[in-house]
Amino acid sequence: MSLSFPTRREREGAATLLVPELGRAEGEPLDHAISRAPVFYNPRMMLNRDTAVLALGAYQRRLSRPLAVCEPMCGTGVRGIRLAVEVAGVESVVLGDLNPMAVRLARENAALNGVSGRVRIRLMGANLLLSLHGRPGRRLDYIDIDPYGSPAPYLDAAVMSCRNGGMVALTATDMAPLCGVHPEACLRKYGGLPLRTEYCHEVALRLVTGALVKASARHDVAARPLFSYAADHYVRLYAVLERGARKADRSLGSMGYLLHCPECLSRGTATVEEMGDFRRCDACGSRMGVGGPMWLGDLADEAFCDEMLAVSNRSALSSDRRLMRLIRQVRGEAGLEPSFYNMDTLCSRLGIASLSLGDILSALGGAGYEAARTHFHERGVKTDASAAELENVLKRLLRRAGRGG
Repeated sequence: MSLSFPTRREREGAATLLVPELGRAEGEPLDHAISRAPVFYNPRMMLNRDTAVLALGAYQRRLSRPLAVCEPMCGTGVRGIRLAVEVAGVESVVLGDLNPMAVRLARENAALNGVSGRVRIRLMGANLLLSLHGRPGRRLDYIDIDPYGSPAPYLDAAVMSCRNGGMVALTATDMAPLCGVHPEACLRKYGGLPLRTEYCHEVALRLVTGALVKASARHDVAARPLFSYAADHYVRLYAVLERGARKADRSLGSMGYLLHCPECLSRGTATVEEMGDFRRCDACGSRMGVGGPMWLGDLADEAFCDEMLAVSNRSALSSDRRLMRLIRQVRGEAGLEPSFYNMDTLCSRLGIASLSLGDILSALGGAGYEAARTHFHERGVKTDASAAELENVLKRLLRRAGRGG
């Protein structure tokens, strides 16, 4: 099959792919060149696709049975083909795209990697493709929604087409609304208000997770995060879906509001019923900023992270330092409170030089608090200490350092 545009060969994971030759003009930003390509392929999203390989591998390891997979916006087909090539137990992959050139290229790539018998590509819109799998007997084990922008328009179709106990993966790249630059757009798409804070990327991930939880509950389905993270210009979520009205009710119990004091940096959470009592900061009396409703529960499951790491040990992905560090950091954050503190911000408020994260974590542990680094920010710490308690720990740490000098 001949293509009407020039291509080049690209190696990603265990797959060899034909991707559009960008023909990038001198000085042209890469994003512009990618947007002009006849078929979308973003090499900078490889981390996103690597996590998909490991997450699906860990999921298949739990189920120990053949899997039916769907990516309804496939572009070059890179993600679906990698899943077929790299994940044991993937029996069938359904890919879709509205771009006829993308469908042709994805078929070429499936043949190039010897998976044409297991990978079917359809010229079809995402919601229509998913709706074809919405009835019992045709539902899917894993659905990967990776759009340009918001996954919100595809949530209901994804939930309805996912098998009981199946997994849905979502990517959101519309970070301006999710991080508070356009709060009205965030409310429209995700049904919650953002917070413009230094931990806005965590808020963004919690808003996306909350949108999936609410969409699932509409169909008497519970959504529970297994692994999620923020990186570069997007947030990413992997969640297991389980049918049952009572399970859905319990999942909604982890929805609520995140409260932030812009004056003293105190934080808190509140349910819908509690909102009337939490408008003022307990520490300083200032008016609290309110974000949500959003997911306030864990954003990852420790055991699932361990399974992802175990799967990576059997592949070349184990040598990717950034990927391995990400999974370990996400695992370490499980069970800790929503939001985190930027240590540079707190040190600046105290008028002191930035302190070592290792020393801060040790001091918090010694004072009886839970604490861990966060992947959301290189100088961020998650802890159950309040802002005032954290400042006291930093002051004591500084005094000890001064006496040691």
